[in-house]
Amino acid sequence: MGYDYLVLNVFIKRKIVKKVGLKIGMGKESDIYLCETDDLERPTIIVKFARLGRTSFRTVKQNRDYIKAGHSCNSWLYLSRLASLKEFAFMKALYERGFPTPIPIDANRHGICMSLIDAYPMTQVSSMPHPAEVYHKMMDLIVKLAQHGLVHGDFNEFNMMIDDNEKITMIDFP
Repeated sequence: MGYDYLVLNVFIKRKIVKKVGLKIGMGKESDIYLCETDDLERPTIIVKFARLGRTSFRTVKQNRDYIKAGHSCNSWLYLSRLASLKEFAFMKALYERGFPTPIPIDANRHGICMSLIDAYPMTQVSSMPHPAEVYHKMMDLIVKLAQHGLVHGDFNEFNMMIDDNEKITMIDFP
């Protein structure tokens, strides 16, 4: 929690976060909070804290390229920091190239600030008016990623958001 405080202190000093709200998500490798801002256009944002090692401690060092081959690192805080900064850079690059991602706002240590997406995780959607169209949008997104030489790495219903108009947003970039 002390490391979280350091992240939040930086975001508050940068006038990005005004108040921390509810925890709205908890994944294998992160905790996600709603936060208030002073920005009238974007009064609520998301702060995501990386939590590498919480449940994936057995294979995270083998399956991720956060540290170079031959080097060892036993600090989960350090690995969480590297993962978070890498995710922020990836999200920013995708957003700048027109991919449907949250708006990347800032990153510090193991925390990322991003826009709140007014949508639902696809895991919570039991029906939709045009499933074939949504399927084709998602396939087009995979193709567009490939045309840029990229693979999401975890493109699944847990990392796709869909709004009431069936607009897709990708999240969680490993």
